[in-house]
Amino acid sequence: MTIQSEERFMASLWDWGILKGCFGDSKIEPTDMDGLVERKGHFLVLEAKQPGVKIKQGQWWTFNALVNTGYFTIVILWGERNKPQEMQVLYPLPYKATPKRSADLRQLRKVVSWWYRYANSKKRIPLSSR
Repeated sequence: MTIQSEERFMASLWDWGILKGCFGDSKIEPTDMDGLVERKGHFLVLEAKQPGVKIKQGQWWTFNALVNTGYFTIVILWGERNKPQEMQVLYPLPYKATPKRSADLRQLRKVVSWWYRYANSKKRIPLSSR
């Protein structure tokens, strides 16, 4: 998704605080995903963080649960907008997390291209009938 109007985009963001109290007596809060791509039933999640920002424990649990389904690959990026400085990748089956490492746009594009080739080589997961 290319943002056509940053002002309209910012105005469209929801504040999920409106759901406070909906998850029982817990600290559960919705998480966001900055980018999501599907190919033949396999998913690539892109999560961008500012330099030095730590991922909250609940988001880690969510990412790990997604990867453990065998259908999700998660790429976490740290850096200024459109300028990756560090990257960590969570791969499915068998679960593998790379160490957080220095990265640049070329390396990000390499990982995303790898994911596309991987997902494109799989048989499409049939849609369930409704």
